[in-house]
Amino acid sequence: MDRLGYSSTRLSRAFARFTENVALAEALTLSQFLVLQVLGEGLPVSNAHLARRTFVSPQAAHTVCKELIERGLIEPGAHPHNARIRLVRLTEPGWEVLTRCTEHLREHEDRLMAELGEETFEQMREALRRASKALGGGYFGNDEEEAEAISRRASDIRPRHVPSRLAARRSRTALDELDD
Repeated sequence: MDRLGYSSTRLSRAFARFTENVALAEALTLSQFLVLQVLGEGLPVSNAHLARRTFVSPQAAHTVCKELIERGLIEPGAHPHNARIRLVRLTEPGWEVLTRCTEHLREHEDRLMAELGEETFEQMREALRRASKALGGGYFGNDEEEAEAISRRASDIRPRHVPSRLAARRSRTALDELDD
């Protein structure tokens, strides 16, 4: 197969398999490791934000956070302005685990860069970033783009997951218009 979607899925799966093996070496699931990576950006975040960034449901993000809290890799904290929102952040042991995993991932990327050459590797990284942005359809944190993408759907089948209230409202409005 020579389709871009197929090739990008193969690349994604190859990275996911390697990443999962790195995580398993630290007794982490892939979902747990993805949460650690997001928290590795240094800012405390909510479960809802983690769910969006790690491509899981809010319930799954809650479960993963609970497991990581029990292991002492993350800790809960209060939101400075909203008492209903619980934030989580990495603990010192969480930073240590993330650092070890990240070193293995860098070695993997370095092997890829050696195979492709630095210039091609950087061009590929930029092309993937631009392609993700162009094809993201709003599912990477932009509520307006997400709502726009959902409004263009011709099917009245309810999406499995609508991450934002704005997108959900736009989706309902679009479906109502199709019914009229």
